[in-house]
Amino acid sequence: MRTLPALALAGLCLLLAPHALADGDPARGKQLLFERGCAACHSFDGSARPGPTYHSLVGKTRKVVTQEKPREIVADEAYIRRSIVEPNHDVVEGYMPGAMPGLAMREGDVDHLVAAILEIGGAPKAEPAKGAKDGSLRAIASATLLFVLGHIGLSSVTLRRPLIQRLSEKGFQGIYSLLVLAAFVWMIFAYRAAPYVELWRAPPWTRWIPLVVMPIAFFFLVCGYSTQNPTQMMQEKAVGAEPRGIVRITRHPALWSFALWGMAHLPPNGDVASICLFGGITFLAIAGMLHIDSRRKIALGEAWEPFAAKTSLVPFARGGMGKAIAEIGVVRFVVAILLYVGMLHGHRLVIGVSAMP
Repeated sequence: MRTLPALALAGLCLLLAPHALADGDPARGKQLLFERGCAACHSFDGSARPGPTYHSLVGKTRKVVTQEKPREIVADEAYIRRSIVEPNHDVVEGYMPGAMPGLAMREGDVDHLVAAILEIGGAPKAEPAKGAKDGSLRAIASATLLFVLGHIGLSSVTLRRPLIQRLSEKGFQGIYSLLVLAAFVWMIFAYRAAPYVELWRAPPWTRWIPLVVMPIAFFFLVCGYSTQNPTQMMQEKAVGAEPRGIVRITRHPALWSFALWGMAHLPPNGDVASICLFGGITFLAIAGMLHIDSRRKIALGEAWEPFAAKTSLVPFARGGMGKAIAEIGVVRFVVAILLYVGMLHGHRLVIGVSAMP
């Protein structure tokens, strides 16, 4: 959804465009575009080139990354001038920083280039209907809602039992996995396509929160999926065994890893789409813990009570850290550290922005 300031700025840039053209010579600017090699990377007619096209550029709202933070800006004269003088200040999403080199300019060259690009960019194309951008936000909200409710609804006793009777346990698990996977894929694609609508401007220090929290999240993730635990799928029979390792710390380590991941990424990402994604997964993880406890209590009856008494939903509430760490062993710590280091190095490649502050 486009904000009122963005619309006002778009209108303002259109009003200023004729004045900007008077400050430089568009014909000389076009000549410079070819002389400096700009025309090799940027098309004038909207055709595909290595860089963004100049066609219908003026007045458009663009998704850019500024100092490794995504945002939306309007392509006005100031933006065009800045992109020439400081080409890596606002990098259009989908393009690599450093792809456009800085150019040594003679006096007046920048004015000529700006005038040429403003003329080539022309008037912006008609704005999309109000629902077009809003639809992208509706998509991420709908996908997240489906992902959350799909997990909780399909795993509820009311739906699960009759479906298992009709489909068998394996059949139900197969359909459940496919539906949840489809909702997850939709959620990711909807998140990537959603407009950047800022609710708060995150202070720089908030980017340290994921760096501090994610090692713990990876530790819980590795331990959670490598330790016998009756709260895990298909492991209900382990309820009579003595809790070991990470289960002494919390009986929901894997879900806590997702909750920590979501909560850690909320402060540095103050836009609507990120709140839907990270907030939705955080809610699902915490609600999932309560939901699983309730289901296991019904399904396992008296066998559940001793296990619940020895363990805790909230991490570290039962104590016994020394014994838990000894049982966890060194290997799980090493794997968690390797995953964390891999995330630090691969975050920019996979997500598009660096994990470092």
